[in-house]
Amino acid sequence: MPTQGVWLSVLGGSALGVTLGARSGRLSAPVVLGLAALAVVAAGGLIPFVLPRLPFRYIGWLVVAGIFVLAGIAVGRVRKVGARPRELLVVGVVAALGLSLATREILAVGVVLVIVAIAWYASTRWPLTRSIGAGIVRLQAVRERVGKDHLRILGQIALAAWFAGQTYMRIARFVRDNVPLGQDIRIYYRGIQGWLHGGDPWAAEVVVDSHHAFSYAGSPVTTVLLAPSALFSEDQFTLLWLGLSALSALAIVRWLRLPLWWLLFPPTAEALFSGNPQLVVLMLLLAGASRPGVLADAIAVALKVYAVIPLLGERRLRRVGLALVLTLATFVVAPLLWIHYAEQFGAISARLAQQSGNGYSAFYFPSLLGPTAIAIVLLWRRDPKAAAWLAVPALWPSTEFHYSTFAQPVMTPLLAVLLAVPNQRLAPVAIMLYVFWRFAAAPVQAHLAAWAAEAMRAREDDAMTGGDPNYAAG
Repeated sequence: MPTQGVWLSVLGGSALGVTLGARSGRLSAPVVLGLAALAVVAAGGLIPFVLPRLPFRYIGWLVVAGIFVLAGIAVGRVRKVGARPRELLVVGVVAALGLSLATREILAVGVVLVIVAIAWYASTRWPLTRSIGAGIVRLQAVRERVGKDHLRILGQIALAAWFAGQTYMRIARFVRDNVPLGQDIRIYYRGIQGWLHGGDPWAAEVVVDSHHAFSYAGSPVTTVLLAPSALFSEDQFTLLWLGLSALSALAIVRWLRLPLWWLLFPPTAEALFSGNPQLVVLMLLLAGASRPGVLADAIAVALKVYAVIPLLGERRLRRVGLALVLTLATFVVAPLLWIHYAEQFGAISARLAQQSGNGYSAFYFPSLLGPTAIAIVLLWRRDPKAAAWLAVPALWPSTEFHYSTFAQPVMTPLLAVLLAVPNQRLAPVAIMLYVFWRFAAAPVQAHLAAWAAEAMRAREDDAMTGGDPNYAAG
């Protein structure tokens, strides 16, 4: 049963939010409802991943407590302008899913925030919006003193250090676990060799530290396309492919106009270490943006079938058709390989899910799958390109950590920080937060600007009156 603190946090947070919502007059009820629901889900899912990495556990509690305030704002807004019953039903279902991800202890801290807010108002008699506005004014003053360029440089240094630290821990773990350099491309090589020698390509595997085996799961298209690898030994092909991956990573950074230290982006670093085709696929998709790149797009889809999703987002439908033609051509070349793959598809998929621990996306986690899918659909309606690039790390089954490199064409600081952490289910949560901010940024910034202006006027009035509430101009 929920503790008394849980119920107090729900009631108190909602009461404070209702008060703020009743004062709000700019957002429509459906918009606020949707944003509150996504925020609840995102925060509820984010806390289990962030808390273990924070020096103070209770910092994370404040985040979830704040979500109750946001949900209350939605309710307050509904009380003022009304909402359709189906809107309330949708937000109730989605919010319930998000709240189910948070622990009782985290929920209980909501009452602490309410007490602090009430005490602040009772002691200062300042509306909360005015206090927030005053804080924004102070932050603006600090930014002006430091300078935008200096802040940008400091932000880049901090992000580069974050990347370096996460990459070091990730690669150090691989070395400690005796993961062979180029592990993934070695699996591909052995699967292709098995097929060319009349065996089962999906029986090929690489054993790590004599305990864990990772099996080949490439499609027949990939198998046929990489068949020329048989001209080399395993070590030779691995070395060549690692070189191609490094050149691809450099090309990606250059084409996206990112600083060179983005090579330290942990998903990129993992793909470089493992030799996974992910970086080559991303490079081919970016190269295919021009007309001469039609073949590049088709090869990208042949290497990784999910590469078709960015093509759909970019509306390159003719190139999708060419990729389909290439796929059909491999059926003509190796029909038995396709038949064998179809017969084993269920077993191959199940084994891949087991070996990847169900992956990093929301696909195998029902509490996240629905909200994440809704977020991607909403984003697709506003920005198909961004939604297509993010759909793979968010929803594709049995994803690996390096799949998050697909977010680089639409990267933001928030995504960069969160996607650098190799925690399962964090990628869809980060993407939901990104979608939430895409919809909330304009109204939130408008409110913050209004509150800052109000705080500035109050400061000017106080300066004129000397802080005397009984002052009256004569």
